[in-house]
Amino acid sequence: MELAKVIEIIRQSIQMPDASIEIIKRVGGMTNINYLITIDAREYIVRIPGKGTGALVNRQEEMENLQLATTLGINPQLFYFNDVSGFKITEKITGAVTLTPALAGLDSMMEKVAALFQKLHRAEVHMNNQFDLFALIETYERLVKEVNVPLFRHYEKVKEDLFKLKTLYESFTIQETPCHIDPSYTNFIQSTDGNLYLIDWEYSGQFDPLWDVAAFSLESGLSEREESIFHQHYFQRPLTKQEQQRIAMHKIFQDFLWSLWTLFKEAKGDEFGAYGMKRFLRAQENMKKFQQIFAI
Repeated sequence: MELAKVIEIIRQSIQMPDASIEIIKRVGGMTNINYLITIDAREYIVRIPGKGTGALVNRQEEMENLQLATTLGINPQLFYFNDVSGFKITEKITGAVTLTPALAGLDSMMEKVAALFQKLHRAEVHMNNQFDLFALIETYERLVKEVNVPLFRHYEKVKEDLFKLKTLYESFTIQETPCHIDPSYTNFIQSTDGNLYLIDWEYSGQFDPLWDVAAFSLESGLSEREESIFHQHYFQRPLTKQEQQRIAMHKIFQDFLWSLWTLFKEAKGDEFGAYGMKRFLRAQENMKKFQQIFAI
C-alpha cells in the first residue's frame, strides 16, 4: 500500500483533517502491516490488517478484548479502532523493546511474563467470546480446502490422533479464563521503565489459561530448564499430572492449528517459507512423544 494512501486512511479514520501526520517506518508483524507514525508529533503504531484476516478474525470481539486488556494495563493505550476493517491505532510504548527468544529465556523476563499472565488469567472479568479450538481447526481446514491448497502429507492420520487427544482433553474439568491465545515473544513489548505489555489480541477469548502458558514456551523456544523456571514463576508450586498433560497437548494443538493458518495465509499471498510445514511436523513428533510418555 502506498504511504500516501495510508496517511489518507489515517486522516479519514481519526477525523482530524488538519493534523500533521508522518509515517516514520514500517515495523514488524507476521499477520498485518504495521507502521510507526506521528500525529501532531506524538508517536503511534498503526495496524493495517493483512491479507485474508477478515475470514480469520472477529473484529468486534477483538475490540472488546482489547479494551479489557487496556483496562488491566497490559495492552498499550488504544487511540482508534475500526471494528469492521480492523484498522487500529495505539500509542507507541516509550522506548519499546520487542522480546527476542534470548530475552524471553531470561529468568527476570520469564518472571514478568508469568506475572502478566497471572494478572490476565486471574482477572475478575469475562471475555464475551470463547476461543473454540476444535471448531476453529475445522474452520481453517475448510478455508484451506476452499482455496484448493493441498494439505500436508499424513494430515488425516495426524488429525485422527489429535482428535483422540481431544477426547482426553475434554474429560478434564477446566476453569476457563480470559486468554490472549497468541502470546508469541514478538507480541511482548517492554517499555523504558520496565513495564511489560502484550499486544495483538486478534485471537483472544475465554479458554484454558494453560494454552497461553504452553504457547509462550513453544513460541519462544524455551529449553526444558527454562520452561521449568517459567512454570515455577507462573504456578509457584509443582505441576499436577493433568497440568503437564494439558500443556503438552496444547503445544500439539497449537502447531496443528497454526500450520493450517499458514496454508490459508499463503494462499492469500503471504510467504512463510517452511514455517507451516515445520509446525505440522513438530505436532506429529510431539504427538508420538505424548503417546509414549502418558501411555495413551
